[in-house]
Amino acid sequence: MAQPEVPSPEGDAEERRLIDRSASGDQEAFRQLVLRYHRLVINVAFRALGELSLAEDVAQDVFIKVHKALPTYRHDRPFKHWLHRVAANAVTDALRRRRPVVSLDGMEQPPASGVPDPQDVAARHDLQRAVRHAIANLPPHYRDTIALQAFGELSYDEIARALDIPLGTVMSRLNGAKRLLRERLGDLVRSSDDEVEANTA
Repeated sequence: MAQPEVPSPEGDAEERRLIDRSASGDQEAFRQLVLRYHRLVINVAFRALGELSLAEDVAQDVFIKVHKALPTYRHDRPFKHWLHRVAANAVTDALRRRRPVVSLDGMEQPPASGVPDPQDVAARHDLQRAVRHAIANLPPHYRDTIALQAFGELSYDEIARALDIPLGTVMSRLNGAKRLLRERLGDLVRSSDDEVEANTA
């Protein structure tokens, strides 16, 4: 099992001060906290939504939620993991609200060669859109776990710490989520299992 991240004592103490001051209503401390983590939240949201304007909207929602919830934050779990969970929840909320326009372009790798076949591109976009839609509609315990992996790119160990659950539960939930996704996506994925794995693993 991977060892937990160990931040530098100086960085950890500074972050703790910023969090405590922010929770007490210090707007400048909160601004500094946002500056530290804005790029991380934008990256998670952009990877999920594939559109910068949507990612920026989600990031704004995330930091509004963080500001309200900071007084309840516990220092015994890493702030970064807590923030990842808030971001993953905001992403799945955005996916449900904006289903018709969500695209998975942000998760795609550029084509390896030349000009791609338009039919292949259309089929890939349809599958990606369907995967996003299906993730957004999973039961919450499955959705939150797989969102942290697919959108937040967290390891099993990081997901366990972010959700405060055992590592075995993380693996069980991810397996259950992927099984449900395959069932719900049906014909769309019967010939595309590798791609579904790539989009959800």
